[in-house]
Amino acid sequence: MVGRNLATTIYKERATMKHTNLTHELVDRAREMRKEPTEEENKLWHILLKNITPRFVRQKIIGFYIVDFYCPKLKLIIEIDGEQHFWEENADYEKRREQFLQNSGYKLLHFYNSDINKHIREAEHTIINACRERAEELGIDVEVKIK
Repeated sequence: MVGRNLATTIYKERATMKHTNLTHELVDRAREMRKEPTEEENKLWHILLKNITPRFVRQKIIGFYIVDFYCPKLKLIIEIDGEQHFWEENADYEKRREQFLQNSGYKLLHFYNSDINKHIREAEHTIINACRERAEELGIDVEVKIK
């Protein structure tokens, strides 16, 4: 019986180490992504999201995924989809990621790079309206405003 308990303990420690290593990799990657955002992420952040209430954060780790922008109060995720999101080899990953986030209670809002580059004002209005709608869905009394 001692051997079995020891084996179980070792297995659990290895699983934890793998999880810890993955978490460190995700943290490092999210930090990198915050330091070097895409042009579209940078544009949306500086024009709107860093100045909006409720507060958004950039490159947030949720589960084993990194989302572009996240509002914890509203459980609202904003994604700016570059071309890599549409590559065939990424289709299964994107589907699993989307399902995980939705099943975890998050609301996702997607924009294409071209939406941010060519229609930033429309994207702003869409985000503000989505924040208001999400607050209503959750029954939260939140004033959505730009500082």
